[in-house]
Amino acid sequence: MPSLLAGIGALALYLLLAPPAVGDKDAAEFTLVLAARGVAHPTGYPLYTLFGHPFVSLLHACGVSWAYAANAWSALGGAVAIALLHRLARQLTAGRPGGALLSWLPVLLFGLNPVWTFETTLAETGSWHVAWSCGAALLALRLFTKLDAPVAAAFARRDAALWGLVCGLGLAHHATALLPAAILTAALAIAARRRGLSWGLLPPALAGLLLPLAAYGFVAWRAFHPGAVQWPLLSPSWGSVFDHLRAAQYREFFGRFQPSAGQARLLAVHVYPFLALSALALVAAIRASGPGPRRRLLQAVAAACVLECAVTFSYGVPDPTSYFLPVLALGLVATAHAAARLRVPTARRGRAAAGALLVLALLAVATPWLRTGWQRRVAYVRHEQLLRKMWESVTAERGFLLWADDMSFRLRAWQILDGEKPGLVVVNPALLTHPWPRREFARIHGFDPLQGVALPRPGQLGSPQAGRILAELVDGAARSIGAQSDLPVFVFDPSGPSVRQLRKPAAAPTSVAPSSQLSR
Repeated sequence: MPSLLAGIGALALYLLLAPPAVGDKDAAEFTLVLAARGVAHPTGYPLYTLFGHPFVSLLHACGVSWAYAANAWSALGGAVAIALLHRLARQLTAGRPGGALLSWLPVLLFGLNPVWTFETTLAETGSWHVAWSCGAALLALRLFTKLDAPVAAAFARRDAALWGLVCGLGLAHHATALLPAAILTAALAIAARRRGLSWGLLPPALAGLLLPLAAYGFVAWRAFHPGAVQWPLLSPSWGSVFDHLRAAQYREFFGRFQPSAGQARLLAVHVYPFLALSALALVAAIRASGPGPRRRLLQAVAAACVLECAVTFSYGVPDPTSYFLPVLALGLVATAHAAARLRVPTARRGRAAAGALLVLALLAVATPWLRTGWQRRVAYVRHEQLLRKMWESVTAERGFLLWADDMSFRLRAWQILDGEKPGLVVVNPALLTHPWPRREFARIHGFDPLQGVALPRPGQLGSPQAGRILAELVDGAARSIGAQSDLPVFVFDPSGPSVRQLRKPAAAPTSVAPSSQLSR
């Protein structure tokens, strides 16, 4: 019951902080993909889409906007994650003095962190990935406990199938589930072999694993049967499907760690200190645990956290904070176990005083975190209003609109979901640098959109000079399209903010919506 209450409270909070608007990063794309049952960027996230589509469709049928419905799907994932996190902490502290109280420590430290509330209030995949991580750890603890019991073998095949199923669910949702799944599986296999269990556990485990992985067939099906929206680089070929599933497009990011300036600040304030706390708590919890299931789980979790951090620190995307979330969740759960080993007052009055001090300390931390979450909600609503104003300023019935940002999916959502401005062709020039989208554009419109345009070299769009390079690419693509088409060409730039119409030969330049008007 306490874990259920933790989940319900988290759901209420995240729904309150979720904006009735689309956020940044991949939120615009995921909102459109969830609503239209499309295919997202690699690796496609098929389970996220297949389960999320009916959820957001039902909410929308009840009068909720597509944007808020997609954000609510993340809020639900966050609530499930918090409920499982509390349950895991309670299992680790069971039988310890003050364990019931201390099990709330990781819930509050993690559940209110602004990096986490970002994932739980916008259409992103991170909340459900953390839910899987906590659920897998909780199941592993249960299986370790059963393997220590005299009747472990009686349920071995069923347990192996269940574990395979859980691993498959994680891998069918997010590729980064591979490391924790592999390490926990290895630890369980070692424990099983020590009990003398046979390799006959392997077939049911594989059967369970393959069942959810079949969801990737949806990505392959969509490649050959495109829907209203899907990742533009996914072409109708098996080679493209394979590249999509293994995220070949992102190989250029490996080998460095290069967060954006904003992400670097988030990491310094809201991630790194809690990574250090998690490391200390894991070491203390492992040392304090005697031989048995808890120590085995904590050791496996510690190994998984170290490897996940190593991979993340070698992955140079500009927005890496979400990749630390499973590490923070599983690492901070050890704080409850470590704290439970400390001496606590035995008298009821002493325990009440200790609990009150803990609550006050957490409230002191949580208050600015919640303020940050609310301010972020307000900012996204205002940004949506700005985008709406810019979008409405384009009055041409037909034309090309260029915006080199993943949030260009927001404009596509207004077109596909709301039927607005269907004659405008919304173009992200960064995607046109890939062969398939460029060929498709030429096939549909009859000309090469990047003819004579200098293309970025591999890795440049992820470099510190990406802003300048993108600006040059947009200008080049606008000139190329404008020279080959009689239709008007617009450059969409919310950073100005401005919507600029390209000057045509023998025509005066026009500004559809000056910055001074848009910022009012």
